[in-house]
Amino acid sequence: MTRRTSRRSFVVVVVALLLVSSAAFAVAESESVAPRVEQQTATTDLPPTSSPTIDGETTRSPPTTQRGGTTLTGSTSDFVLVSTSTNAPVDGTGSLSLTFRNVGETVSNASVVVQSPNESVRFGPSQSARRSLGEWVGGERRTVTFDLLVEEFAEVRTYPFMAFVRYTAANGTRQRAGPYIFDVQPSQRIQLDRFEVTRIASDAQAGETGTISVTIENTGPDVRDAVVTLRSLNDQLRFGRRRNASQFVGEWSSSESITFDYRVRTSNDTLGGSYPFVVSVSYLANGSRQRSTSKVFGVVPAPEQSFAFSNVTSTLRVGDEGTVSGTLTNQGPAVARDAVLVLRSRSDTFFPREREYALGTLERGQSERFRFRIDVSDSADRGPRQLSLFVRYRNRDGDSLRSDPLTAQVLVRERRDEFVVEPIRVTVEAGSSAEVTLRITNNDDRILRSIDARSFVDSPLSLDDNQAFVTRLAPNETTNISFRVSADAGALAGTYPLTLDFQYETPDGEKRLSDTYELPIRVVQPERDGLFSFLETIDLPILGAAVLLGLVAVVLVAIRRWR
Repeated sequence: MTRRTSRRSFVVVVVALLLVSSAAFAVAESESVAPRVEQQTATTDLPPTSSPTIDGETTRSPPTTQRGGTTLTGSTSDFVLVSTSTNAPVDGTGSLSLTFRNVGETVSNASVVVQSPNESVRFGPSQSARRSLGEWVGGERRTVTFDLLVEEFAEVRTYPFMAFVRYTAANGTRQRAGPYIFDVQPSQRIQLDRFEVTRIASDAQAGETGTISVTIENTGPDVRDAVVTLRSLNDQLRFGRRRNASQFVGEWSSSESITFDYRVRTSNDTLGGSYPFVVSVSYLANGSRQRSTSKVFGVVPAPEQSFAFSNVTSTLRVGDEGTVSGTLTNQGPAVARDAVLVLRSRSDTFFPREREYALGTLERGQSERFRFRIDVSDSADRGPRQLSLFVRYRNRDGDSLRSDPLTAQVLVRERRDEFVVEPIRVTVEAGSSAEVTLRITNNDDRILRSIDARSFVDSPLSLDDNQAFVTRLAPNETTNISFRVSADAGALAGTYPLTLDFQYETPDGEKRLSDTYELPIRVVQPERDGLFSFLETIDLPILGAAVLLGLVAVVLVAIRRWR
């Protein structure tokens, strides 16, 4: 009994050791798997993070792992955080720029949400901020910029930040990619000997003219005839055609802060990131001209203004008028004032009623519906077409600008009659009249109103009344119309044509005339009663032969009886 108990205990111990080893191997294997990143560097361990909830949504992808350096370039199955940059100094303000790439499918209603866990480095009064982006095409890079505030008690060290990408997937569900964990490190305040840069701000935007604002405090004694000079170290942001720009201050008191604004032109090929500038101050003190040291700082321009289409539909058809409609979204980063969508496409078979559609002022992330009416000629081919459009708008300075070309794919369908006409009762006896009944169906995609049907015939037919009226027909709706048709008494039995067309009103009030339809009218000889009707059915030669044979029979019978 004791030997059996020992053997059973030994088996239990062996099984337990195997289970513990298997679990340890699984844990080691799971810890060795890291998410994909674009730059592979030494790993820096971070404390585990939870998946926060924003507006009741849960994250779709697991958190990324911190990698060395000050910036994490992490990824999920749908989006990649390509780069981050900031120029915010301690006890000052600056910009935070994030560049993502969509490595999945095209999505809509996209936005980027960023959060700071530390109140000493935040987004103005809040520790979170959000930017709307609208539609985000697969493979496209997008840069978002946030204003960043760094308190005076902040340290020059890395602060972990967290970002999410929220969007509507192709199946209509709301999704969230992330979180993306990255570092933000404030810089030391820029010291220019007896001056100090306390604030750097910019509203520069790719492809437009903007302003760089630099606030400098005089931390030394009073000076006069000061000149503050900015010099661009790049080709993307310049002061018109020049790299340098200066401003003059006659009297600059001790502890006084002055903000200097410089107009810069940003090229279209500006990408996300920080662009270097050099600042210096020359001044008059103690009767001699002196110059401060030169220091470099970065400017983070906003990306180029962009717009996107969604839900574009077409009712275009060969030989008919149709519409192209959809939604245009201002993807930002700025407000587009007095926006107008302009149709550029030129074609010998497309004839737009109007080429401009007024959208009004579009805030960043705002969408507006548009609609163009287009006539398609009879010579057009059915199939897909690409329309070219652009947005004309005004920026914050009132300058008139135009977007890059936008394209929309539309389908031109094959030619189709507006109505389907089917004969119901179309027989008329020669020498009489009858009600001819036709079934008509609205074969159009629109509701048609005030449908006036007119019919026409030639001899030997005639019409007592050639008009029928239908108040309204919805798409695929059917109704019957009737005309009284007469056939001449001498009309031969056969089929004769009745032609028909329709004048109708479209939903926008336009009067249109349909093509001509041709229907068969069958003329038959009238039926007669009694003997005449029977005789009409017998061939006369046969009748004569029968009568003759009858007479011969009667004569033969009479002769036999007489004998």
